[in-house]
Amino acid sequence: MQTAQLHDDDFFKVLWDENARIIGIDWKEATFSMTDDEFKTALTLFAGHVEQKKARGILVDVSRFRHKPGPEVQPWRVKNISNRYAAAGVKRQAFLFPKGAQVPPMRSSPEEKFLTETFDDVQKAEAWLTAGY
Repeated sequence: MQTAQLHDDDFFKVLWDENARIIGIDWKEATFSMTDDEFKTALTLFAGHVEQKKARGILVDVSRFRHKPGPEVQPWRVKNISNRYAAAGVKRQAFLFPKGAQVPPMRSSPEEKFLTETFDDVQKAEAWLTAGY
């Protein structure tokens, strides 16, 4: 991916590939100290970038993600973030885990209007993200 950096802070950076129309969020080790409110703020900021760029695919690198979201975060994310992704034109979302990791199966919630898959190889994730268009 040929990317431009759109955002960088203590917890994450946002990368954009104009040609592939893939936006990435690369979580950092510092997320171990993140609160649920900081996580929600980060996702809200990221959703703004998704909307601005009208991304078709989202690559979520969780290989260094350490935050343990509370039980109310997932329903909040589906209600407040996923609909923004879909409205922006997102068709696919890929989660990238460390190479060789036990990759948990993840699927889109019934309310989400885009496909979700998990990978431990960035090239396979990028190929899958662009396969739909």
